[in-house]
Amino acid sequence: FFKASSSPANAQEEFNFNCYVHFRVYNEILVRENVFFPSFKNDFEASVGKLILKSTLKEQPSLLQDLASETTLNERLTNALVASDTVATLLQNKGLIDTWERSIPPDDDIEDWTTTSRSTTTDNFYVSSDLEYSLALNGDVTLNSQLLLQELGYRLYPSFGRWLVHEAVLQCFGSENKVKVNMDDYYMDTSYNSNPDLFGGEASVIEHSAGKGLIKS
Repeated sequence: FFKASSSPANAQEEFNFNCYVHFRVYNEILVRENVFFPSFKNDFEASVGKLILKSTLKEQPSLLQDLASETTLNERLTNALVASDTVATLLQNKGLIDTWERSIPPDDDIEDWTTTSRSTTTDNFYVSSDLEYSLALNGDVTLNSQLLLQELGYRLYPSFGRWLVHEAVLQCFGSENKVKVNMDDYYMDTSYNSNPDLFGGEASVIEHSAGKGLIKS
């Protein structure tokens, strides 16, 4: 994408600027048309994420091969973590980010999340828990446009890596297990400074939460 020998030296800067221009126009249209934003944002991000994932798999069919074929929650969770790593590596290889780092969920949390306990008063199994992990995307080429748009008060911004990771994780869990995957993001300045005016975001951090609320007979 950006690491080909034919790519201009300023290709990443141009891409970031083009993203800023386009998304500013999108936001202005949303404001002018008085669009109900929460539902539009969810639908837009899911739609773009699916399109990017589809395009990616068309180019590299084996990228996430068989990650949605397992049946147990523990296997699907393992696949979701693998999918996060795989997509992050893809983003790095394509030049969309510099580096990445993912947190490792504690074994106790994984055991609690994947273990089903029997109720003492009924014959049903009740499961209700959350499991969280984070993925830091360092040096995202669209980071400046993301920050600037939000500083201007706009809430729709180009976070392609986040959308792609989220859709890949969703595919690992499927729908039959009724696992709800939530996603949030924030920014981190890896160079500490006590003066908040000197904050400069250097990494976008994706935080995934997989929650279960499932009753099995």
